[in-house]
Amino acid sequence: MFSLRPAARSASQLSIASRIQVRSFSNALVRNKEAEPLDLTPPEVSKLSAEAFEAPQRLPATHGITVCNLHMRGYLPQQLDFYCDFAQRAAYHLGMPCSGIVRLPTQTSHWTVIRSPFVHKKSQENFERKTHKRLLQIKDTHPDVVQRWLQYLTMNAPAGIGLRATTWEFESPKDKQ
Repeated sequence: MFSLRPAARSASQLSIASRIQVRSFSNALVRNKEAEPLDLTPPEVSKLSAEAFEAPQRLPATHGITVCNLHMRGYLPQQLDFYCDFAQRAAYHLGMPCSGIVRLPTQTSHWTVIRSPFVHKKSQENFERKTHKRLLQIKDTHPDVVQRWLQYLTMNAPAGIGLRATTWEFESPKDKQ
C-alpha cells in the first residue's frame, strides 16, 4: 500500500536527505504564506438569536394574586427544563407575570421482577423510574389569556411531558347577584 507519510521513526533514523526535504518543504510553506492575517472574530449574532441563549425574561407581578399553577412531569430532566423555558418565554410574550422554575421533589419508584419463572426464583432484576417535576406560577392575569396560554402549551407539548393546570378565577360579590 502506498503511503504519503513515512512510518513513525525517531529523528536519528531519518536519513539526512529526508530531513532536508522536510525542512525545505516547511520553509517553502512559510515563504509562500500571504501577509494577510486570519480573521478569527466570531460572526455577528443577531439580537433575536442571542436572546435564545439567555435566561427567559420575566414581568414583575403587580398585585401578587396567583391565577394559575402549572405542574409539569417528565422522565427526562433536560427536556422538562427546556419546556419550562419555552413556557416562560410564551408567558412573557403574552404579558403574563410568571414565576421562575420551581423544582419539586423527584419521585423515585423501585420494583423487582423475577428474570425467569419456576426454578430460577433467586435470579431477579431491579428497576427504578425517576419522575421529575416542575412548577410555574402565573400571577395577575386575565383568565382568558391564561386559557389561551394553556391551550398553546398543550398544543406544542413534546411527547413524554405531562401537564396539570390549576386555575383560579376571582369575581366580585356584585357579579354573583
